[in-house]
Amino acid sequence: MKMSNVDNSYLSGMRTLLYKLGPNLSRGIKLGFRDKWAVKQTSFMGLRIRLRDLCQRQSKILQPQLKQFPERNLCFFNIAGGAATDSINTLILLQESEPELLRSRKIEINILDIDTYGPNFAKRCIDVLKQPGEHFYGQDIALNIIHYDWSQPDALLKMCLDRSDCIQLFSSEGGLFEYGLDSDIIDNLNYFYTNSPADARVTGSLIFDRANVNSGYLGFTEFIGVQIRYLGLKGLQRILTETSWALEESHEIDTIYILFSLKKA
Repeated sequence: MKMSNVDNSYLSGMRTLLYKLGPNLSRGIKLGFRDKWAVKQTSFMGLRIRLRDLCQRQSKILQPQLKQFPERNLCFFNIAGGAATDSINTLILLQESEPELLRSRKIEINILDIDTYGPNFAKRCIDVLKQPGEHFYGQDIALNIIHYDWSQPDALLKMCLDRSDCIQLFSSEGGLFEYGLDSDIIDNLNYFYTNSPADARVTGSLIFDRANVNSGYLGFTEFIGVQIRYLGLKGLQRILTETSWALEESHEIDTIYILFSLKKA
């Protein structure tokens, strides 16, 4: 856990996963003082709700596309994806509700991240979930780890073009929209737009603006030292004027998180 942060200005994929697990499921893991304190805080119930709600939203976006286009493969682009818990659990929801939608279809989860610990953990999770008796047994699922700096998004152009016939979902839970500069968010959205299909979607999470965010959360992030962006929905809408994406849906969680989806305008 200590080694999984590239620096202390953001929550790494593995630390985020730890806080999602909570105090019961994280028993037995050796933790530093801050992580021991943080994992017990009710503030992090929001992280678990964020993951649950985003996975439900993503599965609802993908279900009609998978039904309409049984011949198309499925491709996730998970920016700053860490352990890719949103992509993996979205697939689990689809598998549990309508398993026939995933059969005979190639599925890719592409984790684009500067970190390696979270993505390598995700890869091991997929390997386990493909074993007999597990959720993805018999499924053609590949998880690719791609070193990616969101300030240099050129690589997205070729990746999207190479998969232009796939159903594509670009997601960033607790990543780009919570830490990236306006210019980084705009460039990544525009690069994804260029070579993605007409029905491509973007999903993500962001934090309320500083004036309206839960005061307990504000104090907590300052205590653990992460440099969160309090973008807010108005901030996202301002950014979208510099792109060709339109806000499709959004909803709030405990005056902390805003989940959203975007479609091509």
